[in-house]
Amino acid sequence: MKQKILLIDDDPLVVKTIKKLVEREDYVIDIAKDANEGLKKGKENDFQLIICDIRMPEINGIQLIKKLREFYRNENKTQIPVIFITGYANEDAPEEALKLGAKDYILKPFDIDKLLNSIKSNLA
Repeated sequence: MKQKILLIDDDPLVVKTIKKLVEREDYVIDIAKDANEGLKKGKENDFQLIICDIRMPEINGIQLIKKLREFYRNENKTQIPVIFITGYANEDAPEEALKLGAKDYILKPFDIDKLLNSIKSNLA
C-alpha cells in the first residue's frame, strides 16, 4: 500500500512543486490549502507524514500541529511525523517546531533533494 502524505500550505506554487515531487516518488498526497482544512483532513484520514507550512492565515502551522497532536493523543493514535517548511525564518519557530517533535525544518525556497531526502527518511 502506498504511503500517504498530507501537505498543508497556502502557496499554490509550493503545493504544485511538492505534489509533483511526491507523486513522482510514488507516494499518495492530499492537499490542504489552509490550516482549518489541514486540521479537518488530519483528523479524518490516516497519513504517514505531514508537511506543513508555518506561516498561514488564521492559524499558523505550529498551532495547527499542536491541535493535531492533542487530537491524536486524546484518540490514542500514533503521532505522525511532521516536516515544517517556511519562507519566514524567525528565532522562535525552529525551537517551537523541535518542542513539537518535528522531524525537519526546511526554509523556502527549499532544495528539492533535501526535501525529498527528509520525506524518504521519515517514511522509512
